Amino acid sequence: MDQTGLQVVGLVWHEFLSSDPVREIRWAQQLAENSPVPMSIVGLVDFLAPDLEKRLDAYALCRNVAAVREHLGWDNENPLRRFAKSPDLLTDSRWLDGLKRLARYRLKCSLEVFSSQLPDLLKVARMNPDIGFTIALMGWPRTTDKLEFTRWKQCLAALSTCANVRIVISGVECIFGMNWSLPEVQPWIQTVFKVFGTKRIMFGSHRPICGLSSTFPKPYAAYEKMTDGLSLSEQDAVFRLNAADWFFSGLPLSKGTGLDVPL
Repeated sequence: MDQTGLQVVGLVWHEFLSSDPVREIRWAQQLAENSPVPMSIVGLVDFLAPDLEKRLDAYALCRNVAAVREHLGWDNENPLRRFAKSPDLLTDSRWLDGLKRLARYRLKCSLEVFSSQLPDLLKVARMNPDIGFTIALMGWPRTTDKLEFTRWKQCLAALSTCANVRIVISGVECIFGMNWSLPEVQPWIQTVFKVFGTKRIMFGSHRPICGLSSTFPKPYAAYEKMTDGLSLSEQDAVFRLNAADWFFSGLPLSKGTGLDVPL
């Protein structure tokens, strides 16, 4: 891994859509036990699965598993951007019943959705105050035009009122394309900071996918430029402490550039 100029003090490892999620996570647990830096794990979940509790029980036995994730993205206009079984899972009573079972475990919940689905995600977060939710790809705006920016900002503002929600800035290439530029991205990221503040934001690399558009250090170089105006303690929070608290239960990880949250 090329990490020139960066000091990674921890890793948040996410599932890779395995056909055997439990086996994948047990393998990841072995990696974590031999990792040179602390490693937290996020496992794949399906809240409609008949074996849901069996999978959650298996995850609970892996001490480095801190969260689960389900891919719910559904774009009504683009069939190639439909990652869920159906477009209405966030309002499906069976799915919601499955989600509620997570409250009995120590696990956070990451839900990957497009910006058009954020209003439904807001309702889910409000109905489940005992579950910590992570919003991936800063709410994944469907487009980058002015109208979408306004709608996306309004949705984030509503979600920010939920104390059980955190947001991750990562996967920039998924939103703005492989050749994204700092001037193009900066207004969106500045908006995330205005809405969520510095205590509930985490930066991530989206590694290894980010390697298709840039090197591993490039996104962090851009993030550092965008956070020049923050105090040192605020910078430490968004690059390290917030993720340490959310994914590592406050484990006092050593100081460095930050945690890598590939997502």
